[in-house]
Amino acid sequence: MAIEIRPITDKEEWLRWRREFVTASQVGGLPAFACHPYYTPLKIYAGMRGVEFDDGTDNPVLRRGRWLEPAVAKAVSELRPEWGLTAPNVFLCDPERGVGATPDYYVTGDARGRGVVQIKTVAYSVWKREWAEGEDIPLWVTLQTLLEMHLSDAAFGAVAVMLVDPHNMDVKILDVPRHAQAEAKLLAEAKRFVDDVRLGIEPDPDFARDGAVLKLLIPKEIPGSEIDLGSNNLLPNMLAVRAQLIAQMKRDEKRCKEIENRLKYLMGDAANAVGVDGWGISYRTQHRKGYTVQPSEPRVLLIRDKRPADERPQVDDEDEQEI
Repeated sequence: MAIEIRPITDKEEWLRWRREFVTASQVGGLPAFACHPYYTPLKIYAGMRGVEFDDGTDNPVLRRGRWLEPAVAKAVSELRPEWGLTAPNVFLCDPERGVGATPDYYVTGDARGRGVVQIKTVAYSVWKREWAEGEDIPLWVTLQTLLEMHLSDAAFGAVAVMLVDPHNMDVKILDVPRHAQAEAKLLAEAKRFVDDVRLGIEPDPDFARDGAVLKLLIPKEIPGSEIDLGSNNLLPNMLAVRAQLIAQMKRDEKRCKEIENRLKYLMGDAANAVGVDGWGISYRTQHRKGYTVQPSEPRVLLIRDKRPADERPQVDDEDEQEI
């Protein structure tokens, strides 16, 4: 299929292009893979249907990656002096399959031919837990690199990982070879998903992760409307479990407050407590800046437990929860 190469000259235009495609940075969130730490199928779907997310423009992790990317490239040039690195500043896309990518760097000077390099910055704890200290590459990163290799027709790919530690900065370069079978599956799954998006077929939510997406998809109710959920046999048990969990959390919170109040009493007017092995304890005055909360109109879910008293978990507060 014909791959389009679109030079990036305007950030807003680039962001609009990205919303039309499943991008390399999202592909691990497709239903067939479900391995992405940030993207779910519903979040990808919502973005392609025009929903805008506040977390998609800037956050501490994105800023860190953006600020450190030139440093990682400099490190790669020193570690692999035979490589020539170029930031292509292009958006590659396949409109028929609905996939796109913005490669970080192209590589020349390698005997294998032109390559692509994906830049990542990670904490040492993440490097140990998710990357097995270089013995493994997270699947979502591998899929991202595979799609970039396919769209750029690269001979090979690599992931350059900066280990973020102020006392021991290091960069590791991990190879990602071309894999025709994996790329074919990736493209097929992406096209299936994009076809569903174009038909308006919404993927099932991940209820543990998609709370913010659901709020954006259904921001307002129809005034006075009702829905009969009496045929849903799962709800009574789910609500009972929820009520039990909330009761337990209230008991736990009450116990925590009791412990904290006892500690405040024991400390009196002391700013710090010492002599408790394994614990650092302070009780100091803090100055907090004032702020004004902007008006908003969120939808609020209220759940009232109307069951007989002997069927409810025992809590001290009124059994009504606002979400």
